[in-house]
Amino acid sequence: MKTVRRYVAPFRQALAAPEPGPAVPKTRQITRWLLTRPDRLRPQEQEQLGQITERCPHIQALAGYVTSFAEMMTGRTGSQDLGAWLTAIEADDGQPDLRSLAAGIRNDQQAVINGLTLPWSSGKVEGTASKIKMIKRQMYGRAASACSANASSCTLRNRTTEFAAEPIYVSET
Repeated sequence: MKTVRRYVAPFRQALAAPEPGPAVPKTRQITRWLLTRPDRLRPQEQEQLGQITERCPHIQALAGYVTSFAEMMTGRTGSQDLGAWLTAIEADDGQPDLRSLAAGIRNDQQAVINGLTLPWSSGKVEGTASKIKMIKRQMYGRAASACSANASSCTLRNRTTEFAAEPIYVSET
């Protein structure tokens, strides 16, 4: 028995699983790194992102597109650079989600160019309009809640609490 055990031992060691490498970051983490300014990433994060982009050419291309779009936003050069950026994305077969984004931008390209070029924004106005609509819906009882109006187990107190905690928007019909 000992002889067989000694004979089989080297084979078992050869079949043993290799040590696991470093843990792969989650998709959300990689996305955050791609969308953060490189100078604001910690050195360890920069290193991990560099390793990931070296291993995967699709992520490396994506990082390039994200960086160039960020430069357009911060430099307000949309009127000069957006067309070339869209053309590059449409020619890249490895980025189907970005191609979909490019098609959506092409549908309203002038508005996107204005947003990437002009110094003012209507964001504050749009946010205020959305808040007013939400308040009106709540006042008139048309905002949806997690609690059904017909549910017998749900009390009025529970519905009011859910409304105040997190309003859910519905389209007006």
